[in-house]
Amino acid sequence: MRIVQTAYQLFTSRGIPKRCSEISSGVMESNRPFPHGKGEVTIYERKRGISNMENARLTSLLTVVSSTITLSVILFITIGSGIAIEYGLISLLALIGWLKFSYKSTPSQTNTVPKYILGIVLIVALNTVRYTADFSQFIYLNYNQWFTESFTLNHTQWFVWMVCLPVSLLLFGGYYLSKRQTVGYFFAWWGFIYITIESLLQLQIELGNYSSYNHVYYLGLILAMLLFNISVSGILKLIKPKGEEQKIEDYQPLTKKQKNLWSLLLVTFVMVYAVTLYTQAGPLPVGVIVGSMMGGMIGWRKTTSNIPADPYKLVPLYLLLQALFYIHVGEEVLTHFNRGIASISGLPWSDVEFDYVITFLGPIFWVFGAYSLWKRQVFGNFILWFMIVGMILGEPTHLLVFPIVRMVKEGIGYEYFSGMYTALFPMIPAILGLIIILKDHKKHKKAINNV
Repeated sequence: MRIVQTAYQLFTSRGIPKRCSEISSGVMESNRPFPHGKGEVTIYERKRGISNMENARLTSLLTVVSSTITLSVILFITIGSGIAIEYGLISLLALIGWLKFSYKSTPSQTNTVPKYILGIVLIVALNTVRYTADFSQFIYLNYNQWFTESFTLNHTQWFVWMVCLPVSLLLFGGYYLSKRQTVGYFFAWWGFIYITIESLLQLQIELGNYSSYNHVYYLGLILAMLLFNISVSGILKLIKPKGEEQKIEDYQPLTKKQKNLWSLLLVTFVMVYAVTLYTQAGPLPVGVIVGSMMGGMIGWRKTTSNIPADPYKLVPLYLLLQALFYIHVGEEVLTHFNRGIASISGLPWSDVEFDYVITFLGPIFWVFGAYSLWKRQVFGNFILWFMIVGMILGEPTHLLVFPIVRMVKEGIGYEYFSGMYTALFPMIPAILGLIIILKDHKKHKKAINNV
């Protein structure tokens, strides 16, 4: 042993790093953590890396199993056996698919992420049609045996448990999937199977209740077929991940004319949205939301209109932002944000108007922005900026503006205002995204100047 150590010191003192096996000729194993040549990996490091990967996978597996069981029990006790069986079955099938096809080897996410995001967009669109068709009351009256006696399914409960919960889970899953983490592929399986089940349920309701269900021009039927197609193709991609990868499109820099035309189109969209929101809620929310849109327009023109944001860096943060923001929207629905705004603005803002603009139609565009951002398109890069500005400047108003305006107007103390508890969390990924955009923009600008 002393001879080996002396030889090691001799070689390292001369600046010639050697592995122990080269010195001791088999006396010591080569996986000892002695210094080694640049670019070389010892057996010890290789084994440690494999062990870390296995531990990470096992941690993901245990977290998934414990979380799905806990969620199913919560749903069974709180709502009833119907939704608990649905979520339990989906989770079991997703776990089987994940363990068989995506657990040991993590395939590329470039073929899966676009379909996954489009599935979320379409499920929000389907829930918008369901809201119009008064879906919650229909299933409560016709499938009452699947709910507990103490549970009453009104719109608020339906949105929280059957819209906000699964959509938020899907968005969180998109965050992990777009980062190519092992648990992200469980969410991919879970999401595609969930979308399949929901599309089949919608088809059964549409076709099996011809006269008793409000079909809303059969939009639900059309969306269910689209969802079924996307979910099945997504599952097939997970089963057979090999093949030619779908590359993210190379960006084509916008000309000055194209940039101005896009700016005109986006300003028109902002103005239409502003007028619609103003007629419903008055100037207070308009100032926050439209101000965020115009701030996003400026940020887009200065940065990502020239070179689109890197989707591998920004899409995960954007989906995380959307997940946290949709939970925030759930709090606003639970605590009637529109009524709080109406009390301080003096203008009525009905539940129906708030639901369409904020909880359904808006999220369709916001989530589609993730798909467009993944494709390096103009719309996605603008929506990214709009959400970043909105989260950083708009969300603190729940703590710093709305409750203080109510203090002055109603002569009360500083009290809870709708959305206050979850308002600041979406700021975290927004700030991180802003930092990445500005750093990348500075780097590209420096590279152009050097050329």
